[in-house]
Amino acid sequence: MFSPMNLLRGSAALLAGLLCSVALAQSTDTSRRGLLYEIRKGNQAALLMGTIHVGRPEFYPLPQSQLARIDKVDAIVLEADIADTARAIAATQKYAVYPAGEPGLDSRLPPALKARIEAIAAKNQLDLTPLWRMKPWMLGNVLALFEAAQAGYMPALSVEAYLTRLARQQNKQLLELEGIEQQFEIFERAPMSTQVSFLEDAVKAVETRAARREINRIAQAWEAADRPALERLLAEMRAQTSVGARFTVDSILLARHPEMVKRIEATMRDGKSYLFAVGSLHLVGPDGLVELLRARGYTVTPL
Repeated sequence: MFSPMNLLRGSAALLAGLLCSVALAQSTDTSRRGLLYEIRKGNQAALLMGTIHVGRPEFYPLPQSQLARIDKVDAIVLEADIADTARAIAATQKYAVYPAGEPGLDSRLPPALKARIEAIAAKNQLDLTPLWRMKPWMLGNVLALFEAAQAGYMPALSVEAYLTRLARQQNKQLLELEGIEQQFEIFERAPMSTQVSFLEDAVKAVETRAARREINRIAQAWEAADRPALERLLAEMRAQTSVGARFTVDSILLARHPEMVKRIEATMRDGKSYLFAVGSLHLVGPDGLVELLRARGYTVTPL
């Protein structure tokens, strides 16, 4: 029987540090992939890249034009370090699961939602035991990762994993904009009712296959460096009204941007060359990093 803990151990970004290092996949395709910008202010310059947190082997290597630019940076800055497994496990135990001896999630959910999760588990041969130890927000994320895997996208082939491997091969410093603990705290601070709504949205997305359609849209937009497609997706997300959807957009996505911009500014002050790599949806929209950086006086140029 498939255990969702396998996905949990292989997650990226918000489930970052549980990822084991993987060899770089190989591809002969050199088409453009992902959004890449130069950000510049006075004598300070850096790269800003939009990533995707899951991937397929054919996504790599990145186009040679991008790799040539990445070769020249002094350090790569991710949302969170995806290689520190021990730290991620500690964070998971602290934030994401109920301690041993405490009631599990199965005793905390409305009966109807519990039954829907049980139906998904039975249909997909998922082991319910580890599921019921997770907090609602973690289970919602694990279900999303499961759907991505079912659609052929794996966290172990994320752009973050690829960039981590590059940093190690080229002996570049690897830094964080946030860290897994800070990301987990965003979910943990949410009221239980909000976490349950977030989980319910994830369950519905599995039941209707909407999760697979969404990851396919994101992946296709990333592959084609299609900013308008990402803008449309973000606009659709912002139009949703459920408590879980509002939490996803307002807290998980947009609320993080001001601190990200501050961190980018502070990091660039030392005069070194950096690549800042964040999920592609963080770059687009009027409240995205591109527009916020421009508002701070940076010239942001698509590459």
